[in-house]
Amino acid sequence: MEPLLTHLTRQRARDIGLLLTTEGIAHRIDAEQGRLTLLVAPEDALRCEALIATYDAENRPRPERAWALAPSWSGFFAAGVILVIFLKTGPLTGFEEPVKLYAASSSRILSGEWYRTLTALFLHSGWPHLLGNMAGLIIFSTGVFQICGDGVGWFLLLAAAALANAVNAIWFAGMGHISFGASTLVFASAGLLASGGTLKRLLSDAPPWRALMPFGAGLAILAFTGVGPGSDVSGHLLGFGFGLGAGVLPGLVPEKQGPLLQAGGLVASALACSLAFYLGQGGAL
Repeated sequence: MEPLLTHLTRQRARDIGLLLTTEGIAHRIDAEQGRLTLLVAPEDALRCEALIATYDAENRPRPERAWALAPSWSGFFAAGVILVIFLKTGPLTGFEEPVKLYAASSSRILSGEWYRTLTALFLHSGWPHLLGNMAGLIIFSTGVFQICGDGVGWFLLLAAAALANAVNAIWFAGMGHISFGASTLVFASAGLLASGGTLKRLLSDAPPWRALMPFGAGLAILAFTGVGPGSDVSGHLLGFGFGLGAGVLPGLVPEKQGPLLQAGGLVASALACSLAFYLGQGGAL
């Protein structure tokens, strides 16, 4: 027998040895001074090389699909918007006029005032509530905008948060439930990053433990920050859940969408929020 491959790792030697055994080719693995060498008969050398090349081509891991990240200030913009609104409204306890006009009242939403699913995202009960959500928007929502682009990112997050508030209203039907705050938007961002990152890695043939890391991180964020005393736990869970659904798009299509779709997303998002506040001016609890 003559050497065919030298300096093999133990795993590589086992894999090739199993391949050649399956094909019925006589071979031997020699270990000299810690170095593993594959030996085959001279007449089998060409066949072995072809088999090994085919095996390597079929089992070569696909490179991980990469997101083309782009700088974005939308997370800071969102944090600035809720800060400006808070400075205008002040801390809200549940009885002030802004709450009557814009909060996510389950009874009002179910009676047709859908705009509350959006306007409620911009109200806050106090400085801790506000600052926590500002930090969440800057950290998590900025990641979404960098991955998806500003237009598509805004559209996906607002849609996920609005749907979460709508389903939350259905869940609390007849119970007079009222909620508000940007935390639903923050957890939608965490959910989108979790599912998008996991799906992207699964499609890149990453090991399961590595592919599931974004999803595990998202669940940890939800568990540690979304279920505290006084929190709208169902709203947070629903925001995270609808964010998971929104993350399918960047998970399957890591390439950022073009400028036309980005512009469309921005226009749709701005119009939806503007219309929601316009309609809210005529409402009252």
